[in-house]
Amino acid sequence: MRPDPRSRPPVRTAKLLRLLYEREIDWVLSGSAVLVLYGADLRPNDLDVVPLLDSANLRRLAEVLLEVDAVPAYWPDGLSLEDCLAWTPEPPTAGQLDHLFVTSLGMVDIPPASTGSYLELAPNATELELAGVPVCVCAPEAVLDRLPAKPRTKDVARAGQYAVVREALGNGRAPRSNPWFEH
Repeated sequence: MRPDPRSRPPVRTAKLLRLLYEREIDWVLSGSAVLVLYGADLRPNDLDVVPLLDSANLRRLAEVLLEVDAVPAYWPDGLSLEDCLAWTPEPPTAGQLDHLFVTSLGMVDIPPASTGSYLELAPNATELELAGVPVCVCAPEAVLDRLPAKPRTKDVARAGQYAVVREALGNGRAPRSNPWFEH
């Protein structure tokens, strides 16, 4: 049964990471989850999955979205509730999969380019073992450098944590796993 597009279930991070690995999705982790690995005290609301945009990979990703009963999250200024409920991953293109999704495993954001494309993020990414599987993690600078010039409400609230990450990077801190990735 598909989830309600208006719901915002917590991310079941470990299960999502394992599923992406098992289904051989080629992707890079982006977003606030990356900053958590560098010491930010944040609780990400979603998992940011930046996929390689080749057709075979997008097909596999579309199948994963079907498996987890994905629907685009409803926002008053976005797709209508009816469009969210009628959504399918066909055809599996970057544009069709470019949504924040409500899934049976929590919120998943697939931003093929807005946070940097796979081809932009992968060269400076680090592979880490998270939840028992290898995960390609973008450089934290890629997340920090893409913060909007006009801060969003959540960025104002997180400013102190962004500073923590910048300081950690200045001190040469390497990424470390965090319990958020194990739940």
